[in-house]
Amino acid sequence: MPEKELAKALHQLREAALGTLWRQWGALGAAIAGEGPTRSIVDPEGLVLVSLSLAEEERRLWDVLYWWVKVGAPLLSVQRIKNLAVRFPESTRGRLGVFAHLAHREGRDFRWRSLESSSPGKTIRSGKSLGRDPQLHHPAALMLRLRVGLGVGVKADLVAFLLATGGVWVTVKGIAEGLSYTPRAIHRAVDDLVAARFIQATTGTPAAYRADSMAWAPLLESSGKPPAWRYWPPVFALVADLAAWAGGEGALPKTTAYVLSSRARDLVERHRIAFARNQIKIPSPEDYPGEKYLQPFEETLRRLALWLAESA
Repeated sequence: MPEKELAKALHQLREAALGTLWRQWGALGAAIAGEGPTRSIVDPEGLVLVSLSLAEEERRLWDVLYWWVKVGAPLLSVQRIKNLAVRFPESTRGRLGVFAHLAHREGRDFRWRSLESSSPGKTIRSGKSLGRDPQLHHPAALMLRLRVGLGVGVKADLVAFLLATGGVWVTVKGIAEGLSYTPRAIHRAVDDLVAARFIQATTGTPAAYRADSMAWAPLLESSGKPPAWRYWPPVFALVADLAAWAGGEGALPKTTAYVLSSRARDLVERHRIAFARNQIKIPSPEDYPGEKYLQPFEETLRRLALWLAESA
């Protein structure tokens, strides 16, 4: 039955997503057994949000999140996580309040007060030690490393983005979409960074910007290009929505094939940006009316799982 194959594809995607999370947390310094190499820049706010999204079905993620509250919360952008959180399910935003409460009360970071819940409403395991401080010199931790050097904010993230996109020219609109800051904030930042000769600009309209990875290499003590940039937040938001819909272990709601197909179509339409920005080719929902879309949706999930495995 198509529903069984769809449930299997959802489970495979869940496992691929968890594998991505473990690899990325390992790259940031969490002492996690079995993490593999990381091929792309870690987006710290996106990583926290998707970890919160899956934490109820994978309780070990709370251990990692609690560790990060202790050692890494000051390196997160509260404004950026607010900007990104609107793409995630309501359940994720609720857990963000718990994370903010911990970051404020136990991490002693007062920036999180505006996001914290009045009470966590749950007991978070706090006894497990995940070891060392953040591993800022890991190539995948470039965003965090630049935040330590340039301050937490748009300028550090902008430099990381331009370095990781391979020296291509990017407009303010493209940078704003990639980083989830406002175009106005990006305009101010690029003006300052160009004046400081940290990045380069074209003279045309609209202006475009790039960072020379070879010029930055001596400062970053890097022998080559940084890991690739992937647009993680929109993908993670889709993973979170799928988890909220299907529940743990890819368990589908009890309903008709037509209703499942309709819901699947809505999810893909809502998160098209995840596929477009990361150039993931998928079957077009418009080509498959009614419940005929279930099999193409299954293929969409498998392609996304493969992309996660190859990109993380």
